Amino acid sequence: MIPISELCTRPTAWLASPGNHGAIAVSTRIRLARNSAAHPFPRRLDGRQQADLADHVLDRIDRAIDWRDAHIHRMRDCTDAERQALCERQLISRELASGKRPGALYASEDEHVALMVNEEDHLRLQVIAHGLDLEGALDQAVALDRRLEAHLPWAVHRDYGYLCSCPTNVGTGMRASVMLHLPALAETQDLRQVLRGLSKLHLTVRGLHGEGSDASGHFYQISNQRSLGQTETEITAGLLEAVERIIQYEEIARQSLAETGRTKIEDRCWRAFGLLTNARSLAYDELIDQLSWVRLGTALEILPVRSWPILDRILVHTQPAHLQLRHDQAETAVVRDRLRAELVRNWLMP
Repeated sequence: MIPISELCTRPTAWLASPGNHGAIAVSTRIRLARNSAAHPFPRRLDGRQQADLADHVLDRIDRAIDWRDAHIHRMRDCTDAERQALCERQLISRELASGKRPGALYASEDEHVALMVNEEDHLRLQVIAHGLDLEGALDQAVALDRRLEAHLPWAVHRDYGYLCSCPTNVGTGMRASVMLHLPALAETQDLRQVLRGLSKLHLTVRGLHGEGSDASGHFYQISNQRSLGQTETEITAGLLEAVERIIQYEEIARQSLAETGRTKIEDRCWRAFGLLTNARSLAYDELIDQLSWVRLGTALEILPVRSWPILDRILVHTQPAHLQLRHDQAETAVVRDRLRAELVRNWLMP
């Protein structure tokens, strides 16, 4: 197991742009909420019982799977910056990163699979893949779920399905989501209308870091709202249909901008590129807003940037905790903003 600070030097497996659909579909995630049939929900346990539960679940995970180079981190052994870095890499949720309970992370070496122990539920099983791959991610999640259940029987009701701490997760216990990059729809003022109809399909929209986060850089996570009354396959099929339609709308908007508003979109992309290659101080929110246009300019072949891995590196490695863990001097926001700008200039300029 490598230290979290060293983990932060590596690219993330779930981000491999441009992927499919011209970098519009960024990543796919399947998350299953599960609880042990032999234990009360986490919020009904005191601190000692929660610690015992975490030990029990980790032991059962070890018996069920054979990950030789797994990343295993107990939250109370991690610093605030280390927990935040794991959250920035999409390996744990904000709930687990808060460190309020004796939780833990058990993740595969390639970071495609993460098991969150003692979060809101006893276990949150997450599979995350780059691009649009709902079917593949679901197959992997279900296979691992079955292996775990053989060693850790889940709390299941005959009529209601998997029982969870939050009633909205009862049923399949599944949240399926796809992260999309939709700058053209935002520029043509069509985005709000496109997203407005999702609630009628029992879908919801979240920001870059999922539940509780705001949309930034035109990144949106589209996920199912309903877990009860449908199978996992039915949920992912409905989500896929909606996501493919949104991708088509974004492709049409990009084509329209390229044909009828070429000068305007070129100006927007070049201004963003100019700011990122010349700024001496960059807050992360400002960086993400400008990087969104650079990614669009790269997809439309407007800008000279030809290396998608560099854009992915900027998106992940300039986050606050990543900078703090990798650079001793990055203890304050002022220093991080200055360091972030320097790194981005070096990475983007030939």
